[in-house]
Amino acid sequence: MRALAEHTGAPVFCSPRGKGIFPEDHAQFVGVTGIGGHDAPAHFMRTHKPGRVLVLGTRLGEGTSFWDPAMVPAQGFIHVDIDPAVPGSAYPNAPTLAICADIDTFAKALLERMPSRRPQASRDQWPHPSLADDGEQHAGRVRPEALMAAIQRGVIDKHDALVLAESGNSFAWATHHLQFREPGRYRVSTRCGAMGHCAAGVVGSALATGRKAVAIVGDGAMLMNNEINTAVQFGARAVWIVLNDARYNMCHQGMVALGMCADASIPKVDFALMARAMGASGVRVSCEAELAPALAAAMTSTGPYLIDVDIDPDRVAPTLARNRGLRAEGTA
Repeated sequence: MRALAEHTGAPVFCSPRGKGIFPEDHAQFVGVTGIGGHDAPAHFMRTHKPGRVLVLGTRLGEGTSFWDPAMVPAQGFIHVDIDPAVPGSAYPNAPTLAICADIDTFAKALLERMPSRRPQASRDQWPHPSLADDGEQHAGRVRPEALMAAIQRGVIDKHDALVLAESGNSFAWATHHLQFREPGRYRVSTRCGAMGHCAAGVVGSALATGRKAVAIVGDGAMLMNNEINTAVQFGARAVWIVLNDARYNMCHQGMVALGMCADASIPKVDFALMARAMGASGVRVSCEAELAPALAAAMTSTGPYLIDVDIDPDRVAPTLARNRGLRAEGTA
């Protein structure tokens, strides 16, 4: 994939589940589309107006595209997927050249037949993700974007751990802010997105791979489903980072954005105490200065470890594009 992109010099987008397949710090990488993604891909489509887009693997479903007409290039898609039912399913009215093939086989065959590399287009005017963390430690409750920056430095850049993001604002914050340079390290669910799948799945990930596995989860999902006791029983090297804001905050913030009203609050829970009660290690983080030491301890722990982070609930997660998509579809 990287060889194909670099040979053509084309800009690269990825879906949330595709993070890391192409290095996110590469000069050709424009950004992540869909839920929790960046504004840069849609901005690129509006301002640079590419003739066609080569789609590899993704279904271009709601979680990836919001079915936004702005993502349709003037001359349509070249859509490659091993399932012949996928190309054209998200945008049935867009011109689509469907290619039924394994992506790896297709990319290698295409590279073998491509002409010599052409002069590269200037990338100076390409948009790129703009991440808001200023690197400073703020007083008060932990900002989610500061937590993600700490995870980037203390987990992703220093270790080979698998990272899983739970459905809800945890998914949005992680997808938007974390950057991966290699495939297979970031796991999310965009088809069903059932809450609790990550809170429990991190145990299986750690046991199946023998590696450290880190789950970024919300307090609501952690209450729905977790397997801390199972992790203790089998010695899984699982880490939970709980965004604790006493609220189903994707629901709350979404309703505020869409002009709706319902109570999404939940009683505050001491998850660190809960973890210790089941035999795991657990610490409480109440300010940004405590993030780095807590993450370092979790990553060097030989057993299950939970970090309970007191999150500022009023920081708006990067889900506004999805709320606009829901409104456009008449869902809200």
